[in-house]
Amino acid sequence: MNTRLLASVRRRSLIQLAAACVAAPLFLCAQDDVQSLAPVVVSATRTGQDPAYLPSSVTTLALPDLADRQIPDLRTALSQTPGVIVVNSGAVGGQSSVFVRGANSDQTLFVVDGVRFNTTTASYVNFLGAADLSGLDRLEVLRGPQSTLYGSSAMGGVIMMETAHGGSQPSGTVSAYAGSFGSLGAEAAATGAGGGMDYSFSLAREQTDNYRAYNDYKCWSYSARLEGQITPWLLVGTTLRGLDSHSEEPGAITYPSRGDTRSSTKLVTAYAEAHAGAGLRSRLTCALYRNEYTFDDGTSWNYYYARSTRGILDWQNTWEAAAWAELVGGVNAEQSHYVAGGMMKDRSLAGYFSSTLRPVSEVELTAGARRDHFDTAGDATTWRTGAAYVPVKNTKLRATFGTGFNAPTPGDLFGSPPYILPNQAVRPEKSRGWDVGIDETMLDSRLTLSATYFENRFRDLLEYEIEDPVTYVGEMINIDRATTRGVELAASARLCPAATARIGYTYMDATDDVTDTRLIRRPRHTLDCGIETRVTKRWMLGGGAHVVADRVDGAYGPTPLAGYTTFRLYSSYALQPNLILKVRAENLLDRTYQEVAGYPALPRALYGSVEWRF
Repeated sequence: MNTRLLASVRRRSLIQLAAACVAAPLFLCAQDDVQSLAPVVVSATRTGQDPAYLPSSVTTLALPDLADRQIPDLRTALSQTPGVIVVNSGAVGGQSSVFVRGANSDQTLFVVDGVRFNTTTASYVNFLGAADLSGLDRLEVLRGPQSTLYGSSAMGGVIMMETAHGGSQPSGTVSAYAGSFGSLGAEAAATGAGGGMDYSFSLAREQTDNYRAYNDYKCWSYSARLEGQITPWLLVGTTLRGLDSHSEEPGAITYPSRGDTRSSTKLVTAYAEAHAGAGLRSRLTCALYRNEYTFDDGTSWNYYYARSTRGILDWQNTWEAAAWAELVGGVNAEQSHYVAGGMMKDRSLAGYFSSTLRPVSEVELTAGARRDHFDTAGDATTWRTGAAYVPVKNTKLRATFGTGFNAPTPGDLFGSPPYILPNQAVRPEKSRGWDVGIDETMLDSRLTLSATYFENRFRDLLEYEIEDPVTYVGEMINIDRATTRGVELAASARLCPAATARIGYTYMDATDDVTDTRLIRRPRHTLDCGIETRVTKRWMLGGGAHVVADRVDGAYGPTPLAGYTTFRLYSSYALQPNLILKVRAENLLDRTYQEVAGYPALPRALYGSVEWRF
């Protein structure tokens, strides 16, 4: 089959699968009228906003919906979002990377409980591979350059996670599961109030042998929040999130390199929010973040240890100046200590300002700017603007333009023995990005459609340049330029209370502008879709498909890597209103594939669980 015909077949397959996912519910139920309230979006402006008028391209992932679909972890949830590519090194708990609109994995920022979570030195790849969804009540994906509000690393976008809030009525869940590859897990979570304070907590344990030899994985994760309204104008609280994992790493099948990996991530925040009247509120957040990573293969020459400790202070002020104007301004200060081949320190200070204006009811405008200063990397200035226009009810036209940056680490600047030499001329990575889109709600809110075109240009990208081909000693330099552009499509349908369907598709063209070659691990076509129906009041049945086509990978230059399609099926049955049995099958057709070259993905797997709600 020639290349053109193969591409045509692939396109037809994608279109047919998309049509099937959206159309199938038509045959399951009649068109009853169902109204749903749109969620509040926080990440786009750092304050709660009505998504119906936001210029930004943002997706809110509803945690109850993810639970119904039996999505087991954070990386799977993110991979179902348009514009987001997640690749995993073949196993539960394995290192995972996320590419938002084609940006490098260290150019997407996680914001957890209001503070910056990852840095270039302390990567999130082990956290993302292990993180579950326990103890969360908000998960948002904000696409496009976002350094104006969030600083370094937010070049591709921001993934916001928020620990669950308490509630006046005590409630909780206890669940346990077992499945393929010796998988076992349990989780307990509860929310409530007492003594004038709201509380929430969660604790989860997971372990599996995975499929390959020497690939066992064990993990503990936990979260907690305590919050109280001390006076009518003062709210105080604290949060805790942590994850401790241990995994056996077999290495690639083409280059086995066994070793033990241990990763520990902890974040503690304390905050106070005061309402001063006249539409002014102020929030002060203090945080301590610590990340540790160890790789040990039993030899002294291949032992690696890294630790990052950051103290964070964020002061945000919001002024609702009028019914049509909201202003946000603040200061962020961080002090960091890195241990990775030596002790390194850094301090940063930033000031930011953003405005949201509604001059007329049909138009919303946003604009903002930020100035960052790093003791090691110098200064960076970013800005962002956007506009949304609602010409008729249920139709929104939107556009944004912004800049982003990613500061080099002290290791990039001052070296990291024995391989990386100092180079204090290294500059921050920079980007410019824009998008235009349309959102449409039809059929009395039963059908929602969204389409976005985006383009990002990256410059001064960091690359390791080898100076000695024998010892591999070299330095970090600013040399690369890259461009990513593409289309994000999404649709969701609710034609009656019994059935829903959703689909997301991303076309991406990601190019290294220096070598005129494709960037690895950014497939041109990614599609994720699903259908679920409530067969009876107690029985739910659903399924989904994930399609990846036309991609390249390789450590020594882009090499074609076969695409793949996987299917999942899940079902739940309520023995009692508070006692639920669940079963799911992943990679239902037992597809053989690799998300990362050299790391086989898991074959077909079956899991069963029981959940008690109280």
